[in-house]
Amino acid sequence: MKLATISLVLLILLLSACSPQEGAGFIDLEPKQVADLIEGNTDLFILNVHTPYEGKLEGTDAFIEDWQNIAAHQDELPKDKGAPLLVYCRTGRMSTSAVQQLQELGYTNITHLKGGMVAYDAAGFEVIDKSWK
Repeated sequence: MKLATISLVLLILLLSACSPQEGAGFIDLEPKQVADLIEGNTDLFILNVHTPYEGKLEGTDAFIEDWQNIAAHQDELPKDKGAPLLVYCRTGRMSTSAVQQLQELGYTNITHLKGGMVAYDAAGFEVIDKSWK
């Protein structure tokens, strides 16, 4: 019994260490959490990385179409690597890659819209210029 408990604890620790959700320099947020984060937060830098352009969230600061090469667009990003960033795309696939690249560039305060603009729209929040429907 003791060995089974130790094995279970080790498995949980291993799985949580591999999870990119939290503690790895970014947090995945649900649409409601993102809407709350955006509301009244003037320090938040909002980055859309969906290619091609299919819409945006209110307050988006930058649109980087070259989501596979974020490093080439550092001049469009905040100089402060600790600045709060929100990264999104249409479904979350491109932005997940962008988040990993931002981490490699040293950014430490990253939030990610889980499910992207599609999830945000489905939750009843506004997506400006949405064109995927």
